[in-house]
Amino acid sequence: MMQSLFKVTSILVVVLFITNGCQPTKETNANKLEQAVRNEALAYFETFAERADWDKLCSFYREDVHFKDISLQLELDSLWKFKRFYKWDEEGDRFKKMSPEQKHLNLQSLVVEGHVAVGRGQVNPFYYDGNLVDSEWGMEFTIWLRFDDNLKITEQIDWMEYDPVTLENIVKKFNENGFKAIEDWLDLSEE
Repeated sequence: MMQSLFKVTSILVVVLFITNGCQPTKETNANKLEQAVRNEALAYFETFAERADWDKLCSFYREDVHFKDISLQLELDSLWKFKRFYKWDEEGDRFKKMSPEQKHLNLQSLVVEGHVAVGRGQVNPFYYDGNLVDSEWGMEFTIWLRFDDNLKITEQIDWMEYDPVTLENIVKKFNENGFKAIEDWLDLSEE
């Protein structure tokens, strides 16, 4: 009797061990989520750094993405508004890298927790409308990305270090129109 009780107990212990060992824990799921978010964020920043494939960059976002640029005091609530803001596909020759192989930005650190990835780095010098935009004033950035369960960006918050001319224009706009005024160049009317 003792032997069969021991056997049954041993079998139960083995079954419980196997059952508990085969089921993923919350920590394992969280690690998998964070690794997936990290991989998607790295792919996003690599695409941003190449600054060559507009459609690929836009494919990282959900249609209802919430975008905010802290320095510009700009808040947008959809992918089509985001596209009107960035307009890489409409720039033509206005934007040029220093050389074709140059990355537009360098990602220096990436922190991931849950669905959120925060990238920090520096924008490399470039030409815009024939004028050199260089790193004399910094050009650092911090970008927060929040991903959904399908690894699409639902929210982006940019902290960009803009050049002094841009900052002066922002302050002038705020003084003249208040903080909620939309930039004249940003046409948010639907086509």
